[in-house]
Amino acid sequence: MAAERPQAGVPVVIAGAGPVGLMLACELAAAGIATTVLERALEPSAMPKGNGLVGEIAGVLSRRGLLRGQKGLHAFPAPRYSFGALPLRLNPLRPNALRILPMPQRRLEGLLEARARATGVDIRRGHAATAFKDDGGRVLVEVASAAGRYTLDAGFLAGCDGAHSFVRHHLGIDFPGTTGSQLVRIGHVTIPAGAIHRTRNAIELPGGARLALFQANHTAAGSLTVAPVSVLDRGAPKELYIVATQEPLGTQEPAAQISLEEMEASIRRVLGARLPVSGGQWLRSTVANSRLAARYRIGRVFLAGDAAHVFSAGGSSLNTGMLDAVDLASRLAAVLDGSEPLETLEDYHTVRHAAGELALRQTRAQSALSAPGPEAEALRQVLGAAFRSRNPHRYLATLLIGKPARERRA
Repeated sequence: MAAERPQAGVPVVIAGAGPVGLMLACELAAAGIATTVLERALEPSAMPKGNGLVGEIAGVLSRRGLLRGQKGLHAFPAPRYSFGALPLRLNPLRPNALRILPMPQRRLEGLLEARARATGVDIRRGHAATAFKDDGGRVLVEVASAAGRYTLDAGFLAGCDGAHSFVRHHLGIDFPGTTGSQLVRIGHVTIPAGAIHRTRNAIELPGGARLALFQANHTAAGSLTVAPVSVLDRGAPKELYIVATQEPLGTQEPAAQISLEEMEASIRRVLGARLPVSGGQWLRSTVANSRLAARYRIGRVFLAGDAAHVFSAGGSSLNTGMLDAVDLASRLAAVLDGSEPLETLEDYHTVRHAAGELALRQTRAQSALSAPGPEAEALRQVLGAAFRSRNPHRYLATLLIGKPARERRA
């Protein structure tokens, strides 16, 4: 079927209705800019993804009023957090405190979509961008849907369409980086209350093994992370947990679905003991990638979120991606209302690519700290002791000198 004539001009077309695309749409709508959001999927994914927001974006959502009236949702300063496998003690009273907003990603998407629709954003589910052409003055976006094909005449196109971004591929932008050497198995499981003893920050197994909650528990074979789902979703059963194991990849391939038996076997290999789990949901395996697009902008087309970067650790993906959206929206609004020239849009690439590089560096550092093996374990022990000391520089210098810390000077 031939495509219809181009529909009336739209200032901005957004590919992707995930958190980044919806955040961009909300920010533009707040500035009075009309947008059309194209989303291939007919419905939001029910699969659990992100478990909350960490960083500046938590405060941004609060200031935008998106959390107002939402029971159980509030951003708070974290007195403690982990950098890789190292626990950090943070001062929550400082102005630049690290803020956390526990919230399942599906709830975040629901809040953003409701705000977007309420402010007039045109969200088209079941519609996918299949091609586009930037002629210098506009972007013609070809769209396919169940009802047929058509073309949108857009001022700008933003690719917020994930790690396998069609927009990035169509632009021919390189996406260099690395693929991890560890296989992560993750999913929701039930751990009966009678089978463990749970405290505020840990669970204890019948054999005496103690597992810290919310952080990786390292062993010689890998690591295991356990977290109660009820911390993110107050309506969740108390016995429901998110469990993730990490083991060397070897010859295995990641899979969109794995069995409960595979998850149990992985837990036994990592712990050297059995963790009583049942009723697995959303069980899958994945390999972490760490990549950064070479360009965030070509002409009138932009990348944001996972289309521009993917990170291997540290909970930085949504924070960095949604801040991309906030930055891009302000720059597009300034150009569209005539207060800034078109050339200033290059600043989006300059500023946000640098932010992506910084996030890539620190998440790779976190991955190194979380890796298995004696070298990584030594790194965790040395840096952990340095972080706990009053003077990390002096502590490390003492190690180099080779004199025991408590030995008096001769």
